[in-house]
Amino acid sequence: MRILAVDDDPVFLMLLEHVLTAIGYKDLRTVESGAEAMTLLRDPRQKFDCLLLDIDMPGMTGIELCRRVRALQDYHDTPVVMITAMKSLDFVEPAFRAGANDYVHKPIDELEMRTRLRMVGDLIEERRRRASVESRFSTDHGLPVINVRFDEPVALSEAGSVIDYLALENYALTLGRLRLYGHSVLGFKVTNAESIFCSTDGIGYIDTMANVASVIDGALKSCNHLIAHAGRGEFVAMISQRTDLDVDLLQDEIDLAMDRYAHLHEALGIPLPDVTVGRILHTGFFTRTSVSSLFKEARQSVRDVAMVR
Repeated sequence: MRILAVDDDPVFLMLLEHVLTAIGYKDLRTVESGAEAMTLLRDPRQKFDCLLLDIDMPGMTGIELCRRVRALQDYHDTPVVMITAMKSLDFVEPAFRAGANDYVHKPIDELEMRTRLRMVGDLIEERRRRASVESRFSTDHGLPVINVRFDEPVALSEAGSVIDYLALENYALTLGRLRLYGHSVLGFKVTNAESIFCSTDGIGYIDTMANVASVIDGALKSCNHLIAHAGRGEFVAMISQRTDLDVDLLQDEIDLAMDRYAHLHEALGIPLPDVTVGRILHTGFFTRTSVSSLFKEARQSVRDVAMVR
């Protein structure tokens, strides 16, 4: 794994290099500003597998740098881990909105960094495997292709509040139990997602799920929220307040918005997505519900609603 680390503190970069070397990551390049990083990233002779970005830098912040990185075709889905010494979590959500995949605190803990980079490595290997399959198919048939599994939480980027599922889990983990108590979680399900998946190719399926994400994003516009596609046509939304939205009204708004795509889907021969809204969930103040369990509960909730709808 070739890593680029960006931080305006040269002493921290030396310490980071020491930690990374100790856990087996020796191919590291460091720079001290966002401008230097962008120069490297635009150089076709350079290629990095993972970016470690300090959030609080003078001039171009790490969040702005992350946003610019995501605009580069070669780094659209490269894993980005944000690093910061700031204690406030006010900037965490903007970092994930900008495209970050994960987040760690200074001072760097060796075990935490090892765990984060192991997850990054797994993500890189999965994306390399998919790219290899897509490349072979494209070479054999001369057609663009995206290799997608139905149960895979494929990344969608068309809507402003949509982030990767892993990133949403990582964001929720940064909140801690107290802050998580102040959030609401809501599941959505495209009940005919498997029919859509079978009726089109990977590009068509991702485009359709992206349209659904945009509709959900619009329906939740009155709330500060983040959305992720969890696979199998299911979505999880985190709302940054304890809310009791009228789920029936939300369902009606989504149905109405999806109807606007009816003519397009008819022309393409792809079933129009049938989206179901689940129940709004909250964590208890004294409970120790894990983030993964909370998200699973949200997905199960919408499955239950879909069965009786």
